[in-house]
Amino acid sequence: MKRPALALVTAATIALSLTACSSDNADTDAAATTAAESSAATAAATSETTEASASTSAAEKEEAMGESEVHLHDGTMRAKAAADAEGGSTMTAIFGVLENHRDEDVTLIGFTTSLGDAMYEIHEVVNGVMQEKPGGITIPAGGQVELKPGGEHLMIMGYEPEIAAGETVDVTLLLSDGTTAEVKDVAVRTMLPGDEDYGDLGHGEHGGMDHSEHKH
Repeated sequence: MKRPALALVTAATIALSLTACSSDNADTDAAATTAAESSAATAAATSETTEASASTSAAEKEEAMGESEVHLHDGTMRAKAAADAEGGSTMTAIFGVLENHRDEDVTLIGFTTSLGDAMYEIHEVVNGVMQEKPGGITIPAGGQVELKPGGEHLMIMGYEPEIAAGETVDVTLLLSDGTTAEVKDVAVRTMLPGDEDYGDLGHGEHGGMDHSEHKH
């Protein structure tokens, strides 16, 4: 009678062992599947992140290159009082260094500013006479042109409100190839006395005016 009982115990033990092995195998397979799925998800996420990062870097690089190809370095606008104030004027000018980081010459043919409604012209001084510069300013490839008192400069006319020192003005440079270059936050500063004395002259009186009336 003891042998059948022993046989039953042995059979039960074997069955439990098989069940345990089957369970272990199932757990192992499930763990392997989960690990594989997790690895695939991680790889996909990493790929998306890399692609997004590459796209962002390319966009940032393109934007940075666009801003730096043609630029106004150390741009400064002369502060002025309102036209109806004592010593006020309707005119002012922008100075600085025009830089061309392209591999070909580029010509500045005009500009606008965030001041809005005004007359914008490129001017030069020839034999002591202030006048509009025909054809604009050509900036050589990889070179620069200085905008300065007594020389070439960007002229703003017909603007009556005050432009106070400490303010900033955005400038858009218009190029001969149809492109533009944005120059943000050009500083408005008080120039030294006598450096620029525009007076309150209208545009009609400005063309070809004597240098003594328009000091630079």
